[in-house]
This record gives sequence, structure tokens and C-alpha cells, in this order.
Amino acid sequence: MLKTARTRQRVHRTALPRALMRRARPQAHAAHKRALKRATLRDCAHRCVYCGVCLHSEIATLDHVFPIAKGGMHTPGNVVAACGPCNRRKGDMLPHEFFHRYPGAGLNFLAYARVVHRSLKRGARRAVSLAMAA
Repeated sequence: MLKTARTRQRVHRTALPRALMRRARPQAHAAHKRALKRATLRDCAHRCVYCGVCLHSEIATLDHVFPIAKGGMHTPGNVVAACGPCNRRKGDMLPHEFFHRYPGAGLNFLAYARVVHRSLKRGARRAVSLAMAA
């Protein structure tokens, strides 16, 4: 009788590159999120920073001026209060792109976004002035 040799096949596992590996994000507590939203609304005078409409905490959304998708951070100097339609209209556009396209939104941003980083306000001022000149 012939003996059949059993061959073991090794399963090769390849490691994913670090950029593709999903990291566990620390979950922010609901109380922390509410506090951030309240503070942001207070800093923006309870108004949408893009259209100037009066906001209540139920309908207000938090918008990242410099989008997270493009490298922005989730810090108080980058987060502003916006209504849903304005937040969706801005999407993941950079601030200078959005303010060049909608100069009125840039003017409201300069009036209501009081706690935003100076560099973002400077860029908004520049974009609005270029859009108004054209």
C-alpha cells in the first residue's frame, strides 16, 4: 500500500498597512458632546455662522471649519455652529473654497464665529474680499 504524505499548507497572513488598519476610537460621552455643543452655540451667539439664522440646540449641527476629511482637528477652535442645510452645503470644502463660492456666508462667518482660529478668519477675510472683487 502506498502511504500518502500529508502536506501541510501554511496559511500566510499578511498584515495590513497601518493606514488601512481601523483604530478603535475613544467614544466621547454624551454629556461631553452636549457640553461641546452648548459651548459652541454660546460662542457663535446661537446663530448659524454661515447664514445667520437663529439656532436652537435641537436643530444646530457642529461644523468643522477645516474639515476632518482634509486633516482638520476636532478642537473648539475648529468647530462652529451651523444649521443643517448650510452644513450640508459646505460639506468637506475648505474654508477659502466655500467662502469664495458663497461670499455672504463668509461675511456672516466673520461676524458670528468669535472663537475660531485667527488663521481661519484671516483666510475667510481674504476669500470674501477676492469674491467681492470678482
